[in-house]
Amino acid sequence: MSHQPHPHQPGWAVPQPPRPPKKTRPAALVGIGCLGIVFMATVVSALTSLTGGDSNDKSDKAAAKAPRYEIVEQDTSGNKRNVVVEVDSTKSLKAVFDDVTGKLTEEAGYYVVINCSTGGTDDVDNRLANGQKAVGSMGAATTGLEDGDTEFSTNPDRTCPVDPADEAKEEADRDAAAKAAGLPPEPTGAKRQELLDAIEAVNPDAVRHEDKAVDAARNQCSAINGEANRLDWLAAQRFTYKDVTTTEAQGKQINAALKRIGFCDV
Repeated sequence: MSHQPHPHQPGWAVPQPPRPPKKTRPAALVGIGCLGIVFMATVVSALTSLTGGDSNDKSDKAAAKAPRYEIVEQDTSGNKRNVVVEVDSTKSLKAVFDDVTGKLTEEAGYYVVINCSTGGTDDVDNRLANGQKAVGSMGAATTGLEDGDTEFSTNPDRTCPVDPADEAKEEADRDAAAKAAGLPPEPTGAKRQELLDAIEAVNPDAVRHEDKAVDAARNQCSAINGEANRLDWLAAQRFTYKDVTTTEAQGKQINAALKRIGFCDV
């Protein structure tokens, strides 16, 4: 008698194959992944810091340096205070204003005027610029600006004449510096003509551009007086310009001519 397989009865559980065990990452790999994330975050932070620092450096360099100025009058009390500044030129007036107002920290409304130290009279200043700054609520109420804000404007038609005494001093300083460098003064009149004639006798083409010839001669004197090396070659280089070519042999002759007429004496 053959046996028939029994049909599954209701409620009987059908056997299931065992599930494979879960795969787990080795602890070392997990640690490496975390380190990678930390490393990337550190790099991004460092780059951000470097970028921020570079931007600040650029902004610091962009800030204009204030030229010399003098505060000749300044109120030290009151809700409204006047500050009078004198300068010697019209250069960088905004930088002067920013430097002055940057030091005004007591609560008040400040009115700043910038005058030229020359060009005015006993009754009328040579006014170059005006401005104001608000510090604190009282400063805001006095000036109509927000706390910490400034306002600045210039008188564009005004000039700042150079004081004759200062101009003479500057010229004397330039002459002294040129003499120390072995540069003779720029020749005029007969002295200039004598120089051009001496150069023309060596290389007629060189004096087609007279100003360049004179500049070359003065610079060559600096080399001669400084006892530089390869003087003939230097002269050839200096007297070669535009459409003019000077050889080293001609350079030697030019050096001799400069010494002969005493042009290099300082």
